[in-house]
Amino acid sequence: MRKTIIALAIATGIGFTAKAQYKAVTKTPPMGWMSWFPFIDKIDEQKIMEVADAMVKSGLRDAGYKLLQLDDGWMAAERDAEGRQYANTTRFPHGMKYLADYVHARGLKIGIYSSNGMKTCAGYPGSYGHEEKDAQTYAARGIDYLKYDACGEKEKHTDRELHTRMSKALQATGRPIMFEICIFSSGATHLWGAEIADMWRTGGDIVKFIERTPEVTYKNWYNNLQQVVGKENYAGNGHWNDPDNLIVDYPRNNKQTYEEQKAQFSLWAIVSAPLILGNDVRDMSAATKAILMNKEIIAVDQDAATKPGTRVLSDDKREIWVKQLKDGSKAVVLFNKEDTDATLTLNFKDIGAAKK
Repeated sequence: MRKTIIALAIATGIGFTAKAQYKAVTKTPPMGWMSWFPFIDKIDEQKIMEVADAMVKSGLRDAGYKLLQLDDGWMAAERDAEGRQYANTTRFPHGMKYLADYVHARGLKIGIYSSNGMKTCAGYPGSYGHEEKDAQTYAARGIDYLKYDACGEKEKHTDRELHTRMSKALQATGRPIMFEICIFSSGATHLWGAEIADMWRTGGDIVKFIERTPEVTYKNWYNNLQQVVGKENYAGNGHWNDPDNLIVDYPRNNKQTYEEQKAQFSLWAIVSAPLILGNDVRDMSAATKAILMNKEIIAVDQDAATKPGTRVLSDDKREIWVKQLKDGSKAVVLFNKEDTDATLTLNFKDIGAAKK
Protein backbone atom coordinates (compact mmCIF):
# COMPACT_ATOMS: atom_id res chain seq x y z
CA MET A 1 0.00 0.00 0.00
CA ARG A 2 1.08 3.58 -0.53
CA LYS A 3 3.46 4.48 2.26
CA THR A 4 6.74 6.17 2.99
CA ILE A 5 9.79 5.11 4.91
CA ILE A 6 12.03 7.88 6.17
CA ALA A 7 15.62 7.17 7.09
CA LEU A 8 18.98 8.86 7.59
CA ALA A 9 22.20 8.16 5.75
CA ILE A 10 25.55 9.80 6.56
CA ALA A 11 26.99 11.74 3.65
CA THR A 12 28.53 15.05 2.71
CA GLY A 13 26.30 17.37 0.74
CA ILE A 14 26.20 20.35 -1.54
CA GLY A 15 24.00 23.35 -0.99
CA PHE A 16 22.69 26.56 -2.42
CA THR A 17 21.73 29.97 -1.21
CA ALA A 18 18.34 31.44 -2.06
CA LYS A 19 18.85 34.85 -3.61
CA ALA A 20 16.52 37.36 -2.04
CA GLN A 21 16.18 41.05 -1.33
CA TYR A 22 13.37 40.51 1.17
CA LYS A 23 14.36 39.81 4.77
CA ALA A 24 12.58 36.66 5.89
CA VAL A 25 10.68 36.76 9.17
CA THR A 26 11.54 33.16 10.09
CA LYS A 27 14.39 31.02 8.81
CA THR A 28 12.57 27.67 8.74
CA PRO A 29 9.22 26.80 7.13
CA PRO A 30 6.17 28.10 9.04
CA MET A 31 4.14 25.58 11.03
CA GLY A 32 0.57 26.19 12.07
CA TRP A 33 -3.13 25.83 11.29
CA MET A 34 -5.49 27.40 8.74
CA SER A 35 -9.26 27.89 9.04
CA TRP A 36 -10.48 27.26 5.48
CA PHE A 37 -10.55 23.45 5.37
CA PRO A 38 -12.48 22.85 8.60
CA PHE A 39 -14.72 25.95 8.53
CA ILE A 40 -14.62 27.34 4.96
CA ASP A 41 -15.63 31.04 5.38
CA LYS A 42 -17.94 30.33 8.33
CA ILE A 43 -15.47 31.38 10.99
CA ASP A 44 -16.14 33.24 14.20
CA GLU A 45 -14.46 34.42 17.36
CA GLN A 46 -15.54 31.47 19.50
CA LYS A 47 -14.27 28.86 17.05
CA ILE A 48 -10.88 30.58 16.71
CA MET A 49 -10.46 30.88 20.48
CA GLU A 50 -11.33 27.20 20.85
CA VAL A 51 -8.74 26.33 18.21
CA ALA A 52 -6.10 28.40 20.02
CA ASP A 53 -6.86 26.61 23.27
CA ALA A 54 -6.80 23.22 21.53
CA MET A 55 -3.41 23.91 19.94
CA VAL A 56 -2.00 24.45 23.41
CA LYS A 57 -3.82 21.60 25.18
CA SER A 58 -3.11 19.01 22.46
CA GLY A 59 0.63 19.75 22.40
CA LEU A 60 0.59 21.12 18.85
CA ARG A 61 2.02 24.46 19.92
CA ASP A 62 4.91 22.82 21.76
CA ALA A 63 5.54 20.58 18.74
CA GLY A 64 6.13 23.74 16.67
CA TYR A 65 2.69 24.65 15.29
CA LYS A 66 2.57 28.27 16.41
CA LEU A 67 0.65 30.02 13.65
CA LEU A 68 -3.14 30.29 13.72
CA GLN A 69 -4.33 31.70 10.39
CA LEU A 70 -7.81 33.02 9.64
CA ASP A 71 -8.57 32.53 5.98
CA ASP A 72 -11.17 34.20 3.76
CA GLY A 73 -14.40 35.32 5.42
CA TRP A 74 -13.17 37.02 8.59
CA MET A 75 -14.04 40.55 7.49
CA ALA A 76 -17.24 42.55 7.20
CA ALA A 77 -18.92 42.94 3.82
CA GLU A 78 -17.84 46.60 3.52
CA ARG A 79 -14.96 48.74 4.77
CA ASP A 80 -15.53 51.10 7.69
CA ALA A 81 -15.96 54.88 7.45
CA GLU A 82 -12.17 55.33 7.43
CA GLY A 83 -11.71 52.84 4.60
CA ARG A 84 -10.34 50.01 6.73
CA GLN A 85 -11.09 46.30 6.61
CA TYR A 86 -12.63 45.20 9.88
CA ALA A 87 -13.93 41.97 11.35
CA ASN A 88 -17.58 41.03 10.94
CA THR A 89 -19.11 42.39 14.15
CA THR A 90 -21.65 39.58 14.51
CA ARG A 91 -19.12 36.79 14.24
CA PHE A 92 -16.23 38.69 15.88
CA PRO A 93 -17.96 40.92 18.42
CA HIS A 94 -14.77 41.99 20.20
CA GLY A 95 -12.78 42.77 17.05
CA MET A 96 -9.52 41.50 15.64
CA LYS A 97 -7.20 43.16 18.16
CA TYR A 98 -8.98 41.34 20.99
CA LEU A 99 -8.62 38.03 19.14
CA ALA A 100 -4.94 38.69 18.39
CA ASP A 101 -4.30 39.38 22.06
CA TYR A 102 -6.09 36.14 23.00
CA VAL A 103 -3.97 34.14 20.57
CA HIS A 104 -0.72 35.83 21.62
CA ALA A 105 -1.47 35.16 25.31
CA ARG A 106 -1.33 31.44 24.46
CA GLY A 107 2.11 31.64 22.91
CA LEU A 108 0.79 31.57 19.35
CA LYS A 109 0.95 33.90 16.36
CA ILE A 110 -2.08 35.05 14.42
CA GLY A 111 -2.43 35.21 10.65
CA ILE A 112 -5.00 36.87 8.44
CA TYR A 113 -6.12 36.78 4.81
CA SER A 114 -6.74 39.26 2.01
CA SER A 115 -6.53 39.43 -1.77
CA ASN A 116 -4.83 41.77 -4.22
CA GLY A 117 -8.06 42.53 -6.08
CA MET A 118 -11.13 44.55 -5.18
CA LYS A 119 -12.80 41.44 -3.75
CA THR A 120 -11.49 38.31 -2.08
CA CYS A 121 -12.27 34.87 -3.50
CA ALA A 122 -15.31 34.63 -1.20
CA GLY A 123 -16.51 38.13 -2.14
CA TYR A 124 -15.32 40.23 0.80
CA PRO A 125 -13.38 43.54 0.45
CA GLY A 126 -9.94 42.93 -1.05
CA SER A 127 -6.91 45.15 -0.60
CA TYR A 128 -6.61 46.63 -4.10
CA GLY A 129 -5.91 50.35 -3.71
CA HIS A 130 -5.79 50.01 0.08
CA GLU A 131 -2.44 48.30 0.52
CA GLU A 132 -0.83 50.83 2.87
CA LYS A 133 -3.97 51.31 4.97
CA ASP A 134 -4.51 47.56 5.29
CA ALA A 135 -0.88 46.89 6.19
CA GLN A 136 -0.99 49.57 8.87
CA THR A 137 -4.27 48.18 10.18
CA TYR A 138 -2.85 44.64 10.38
CA ALA A 139 0.22 45.88 12.24
CA ALA A 140 -1.87 47.92 14.69
CA ARG A 141 -4.01 44.88 15.47
CA GLY A 142 -0.99 42.67 16.16
CA ILE A 143 -1.17 40.49 13.05
CA ASP A 144 1.88 38.26 12.45
CA TYR A 145 1.16 36.74 9.03
CA LEU A 146 -0.69 37.63 5.84
CA LYS A 147 -1.84 35.17 3.21
CA TYR A 148 -2.37 37.31 0.11
CA ASP A 149 -4.55 35.85 -2.63
CA ALA A 150 -5.03 36.93 -6.26
CA CYS A 151 -8.81 37.07 -6.66
CA GLY A 152 -10.85 40.09 -7.69
CA GLU A 153 -10.79 42.85 -10.30
CA LYS A 154 -7.45 44.66 -10.42
CA GLU A 155 -7.72 46.95 -13.47
CA LYS A 156 -5.15 45.05 -15.54
CA HIS A 157 -2.39 45.34 -12.93
CA THR A 158 -0.26 42.20 -12.70
CA ASP A 159 -0.30 39.97 -9.65
CA ARG A 160 3.44 40.44 -9.24
CA GLU A 161 3.04 44.22 -9.17
CA LEU A 162 0.21 44.10 -6.64
CA HIS A 163 1.88 41.57 -4.37
CA THR A 164 5.01 43.72 -4.42
CA ARG A 165 2.92 46.72 -3.34
CA MET A 166 1.62 44.84 -0.33
CA SER A 167 5.03 43.44 0.56
CA LYS A 168 6.49 46.95 0.67
CA ALA A 169 3.53 48.22 2.67
CA LEU A 170 3.96 45.48 5.26
CA GLN A 171 7.68 46.15 5.59
CA ALA A 172 7.02 49.88 6.00
CA THR A 173 4.96 49.22 9.15
CA GLY A 174 8.06 48.11 11.03
CA ARG A 175 6.25 45.03 12.37
CA PRO A 176 7.64 41.64 11.24
CA ILE A 177 4.67 40.15 9.37
CA MET A 178 5.22 36.92 7.44
CA PHE A 179 3.98 37.27 3.87
CA GLU A 180 2.62 34.49 1.68
CA ILE A 181 2.01 34.90 -2.04
CA CYS A 182 -1.03 32.89 -3.14
CA ILE A 183 -1.25 33.01 -6.93
CA PHE A 184 -2.58 29.51 -7.45
CA SER A 185 -2.93 29.85 -11.23
CA SER A 186 0.77 30.62 -11.67
CA GLY A 187 3.57 28.12 -12.04
CA ALA A 188 6.24 30.82 -12.14
CA THR A 189 5.93 32.61 -8.78
CA HIS A 190 9.02 30.76 -7.54
CA LEU A 191 11.14 32.76 -10.00
CA TRP A 192 10.60 36.00 -8.05
CA GLY A 193 8.83 35.06 -4.81
CA ALA A 194 11.92 35.25 -2.60
CA GLU A 195 12.36 38.91 -3.55
CA ILE A 196 9.19 39.94 -1.70
CA ALA A 197 7.86 37.10 0.48
CA ASP A 198 8.52 34.35 2.98
CA MET A 199 6.62 31.74 0.98
CA TRP A 200 4.64 31.30 -2.21
CA ARG A 201 2.15 28.82 -3.57
CA THR A 202 3.61 26.69 -6.33
CA GLY A 203 0.32 25.99 -8.08
CA GLY A 204 -3.33 25.14 -7.65
CA ASP A 205 -5.44 24.42 -4.60
CA ILE A 206 -4.87 21.02 -3.06
CA VAL A 207 -8.65 20.55 -2.72
CA LYS A 208 -10.74 22.31 -5.37
CA PHE A 209 -14.34 23.48 -4.98
CA ILE A 210 -14.20 22.79 -1.27
CA GLU A 211 -17.77 23.93 -0.71
CA ARG A 212 -19.01 21.09 -2.92
CA THR A 213 -17.36 18.45 -0.75
CA PRO A 214 -15.42 16.56 -3.40
CA GLU A 215 -13.93 13.17 -2.64
CA VAL A 216 -10.45 13.75 -1.25
CA THR A 217 -7.80 11.11 -2.00
CA TYR A 218 -4.01 10.89 -1.92
CA LYS A 219 -4.05 12.13 -5.54
CA ASN A 220 -4.92 15.60 -4.25
CA TRP A 221 -1.62 15.97 -2.43
CA TYR A 222 0.41 13.87 -4.87
CA ASN A 223 -0.59 16.15 -7.75
CA ASN A 224 0.45 19.19 -5.73
CA LEU A 225 3.74 17.57 -4.79
CA GLN A 226 4.64 17.55 -8.49
CA GLN A 227 4.46 21.36 -8.44
CA VAL A 228 7.67 21.65 -6.41
CA VAL A 229 9.76 19.31 -8.57
CA GLY A 230 12.49 21.36 -10.24
CA LYS A 231 11.86 24.42 -8.06
CA GLU A 232 14.03 23.38 -5.12
CA ASN A 233 16.87 25.80 -5.79
CA TYR A 234 14.56 28.80 -5.59
CA ALA A 235 13.69 28.05 -1.96
CA GLY A 236 15.60 27.82 1.30
CA ASN A 237 16.98 30.04 4.06
CA GLY A 238 13.66 31.63 4.98
CA HIS A 239 11.89 31.48 1.60
CA TRP A 240 9.67 28.52 0.81
CA ASN A 241 7.87 26.71 -1.98
CA ASP A 242 4.35 25.97 -0.74
CA PRO A 243 2.47 23.08 -2.42
CA ASP A 244 -0.53 24.00 -0.21
CA ASN A 245 -1.68 22.79 3.17
CA LEU A 246 -1.66 19.36 4.77
CA ILE A 247 -4.81 17.29 4.27
CA VAL A 248 -4.06 14.87 7.08
CA ASP A 249 -7.38 14.28 8.89
CA TYR A 250 -9.21 16.30 6.24
CA PRO A 251 -12.66 17.00 7.72
CA ARG A 252 -15.01 16.17 4.81
CA ASN A 253 -15.27 13.14 2.52
CA ASN A 254 -11.71 12.07 3.28
CA LYS A 255 -10.98 8.84 1.40
CA GLN A 256 -7.27 8.70 2.19
CA THR A 257 -5.83 5.73 4.03
CA TYR A 258 -3.82 6.25 7.18
CA GLU A 259 -0.61 5.32 5.33
CA GLU A 260 -1.35 7.82 2.57
CA GLN A 261 -1.76 10.59 5.13
CA LYS A 262 1.53 9.62 6.76
CA ALA A 263 3.09 9.75 3.30
CA GLN A 264 1.98 13.34 2.70
CA PHE A 265 3.42 14.46 6.01
CA SER A 266 6.78 12.81 5.28
CA LEU A 267 6.99 14.20 1.76
CA TRP A 268 6.02 17.74 2.82
CA ALA A 269 8.82 17.56 5.38
CA ILE A 270 11.41 16.32 2.88
CA VAL A 271 10.68 19.22 0.48
CA SER A 272 10.76 21.79 3.32
CA ALA A 273 7.14 22.79 2.78
CA PRO A 274 5.30 24.89 5.35
CA LEU A 275 3.42 22.49 7.65
CA ILE A 276 0.00 24.13 7.84
CA LEU A 277 -2.75 21.95 9.28
CA GLY A 278 -6.21 21.80 7.73
CA ASN A 279 -8.06 19.64 10.25
CA ASP A 280 -10.28 20.46 13.19
CA VAL A 281 -7.68 20.40 15.94
CA ARG A 282 -10.38 20.58 18.61
CA ASP A 283 -11.13 16.91 17.97
CA MET A 284 -8.14 14.80 16.93
CA SER A 285 -7.66 11.05 17.29
CA ALA A 286 -4.51 9.57 18.78
CA ALA A 287 -3.65 8.27 15.31
CA THR A 288 -3.82 11.77 13.81
CA LYS A 289 -1.66 13.16 16.61
CA ALA A 290 0.89 10.42 15.95
CA ILE A 291 1.33 11.73 12.41
CA LEU A 292 1.26 15.45 13.08
CA MET A 293 3.49 15.42 16.15
CA ASN A 294 6.16 13.01 14.93
CA LYS A 295 9.24 14.77 16.28
CA GLU A 296 11.71 13.20 13.86
CA ILE A 297 9.69 14.13 10.77
CA ILE A 298 9.13 17.67 12.04
CA ALA A 299 12.88 17.96 12.66
CA VAL A 300 13.53 17.10 9.01
CA ASP A 301 11.18 19.87 7.86
CA GLN A 302 12.68 22.36 10.32
CA ASP A 303 16.34 21.40 9.84
CA ALA A 304 18.73 24.32 10.28
CA ALA A 305 20.44 23.72 6.93
CA THR A 306 17.21 25.03 5.33
CA LYS A 307 17.79 23.03 2.13
CA PRO A 308 14.67 21.62 0.41
CA GLY A 309 14.92 17.98 -0.61
CA THR A 310 14.89 16.71 -4.17
CA ARG A 311 13.46 13.71 -5.98
CA VAL A 312 16.30 11.55 -7.24
CA LEU A 313 14.34 8.59 -8.59
CA SER A 314 10.81 8.14 -9.88
CA ASP A 315 9.12 5.35 -11.81
CA ASP A 316 5.68 3.73 -11.90
CA LYS A 317 6.22 1.94 -8.59
CA ARG A 318 8.40 4.06 -6.34
CA GLU A 319 10.07 7.36 -5.64
CA ILE A 320 13.17 8.32 -3.66
CA TRP A 321 13.56 11.79 -2.19
CA VAL A 322 16.67 13.10 -0.43
CA LYS A 323 17.32 16.12 1.77
CA GLN A 324 20.68 17.39 3.04
CA LEU A 325 20.68 18.04 6.80
CA LYS A 326 22.74 20.40 8.93
CA ASP A 327 24.67 17.65 10.73
CA GLY A 328 26.00 16.24 7.45
CA SER A 329 23.48 13.43 7.20
CA LYS A 330 20.72 13.05 4.63
CA ALA A 331 17.06 12.38 5.22
CA VAL A 332 15.61 9.93 2.71
CA VAL A 333 12.00 9.15 1.84
CA LEU A 334 11.15 5.91 0.07
CA PHE A 335 7.64 6.21 -1.38
CA ASN A 336 5.73 3.12 -2.50
CA LYS A 337 3.26 4.27 -5.18
CA GLU A 338 1.40 0.96 -5.49
CA ASP A 339 -1.83 -0.11 -3.78
CA THR A 340 -0.20 -3.17 -2.23
CA ASP A 341 2.77 -3.73 0.05
CA ALA A 342 6.12 -3.72 -1.70
CA THR A 343 9.79 -4.07 -0.91
CA LEU A 344 11.76 -0.96 -1.81
CA THR A 345 15.53 -1.11 -2.10
CA LEU A 346 17.73 1.92 -1.55
CA ASN A 347 21.09 2.02 -3.29
CA PHE A 348 23.41 4.47 -1.60
CA LYS A 349 24.65 5.61 -4.99
CA ASP A 350 21.13 6.82 -5.75
CA ILE A 351 21.47 9.47 -3.06
CA GLY A 352 25.12 10.31 -3.59
CA ALA A 353 26.25 8.64 -0.37
CA ALA A 354 28.92 6.14 0.47
CA LYS A 355 27.69 3.15 2.51
CA LYS A 356 29.13 3.14 6.03
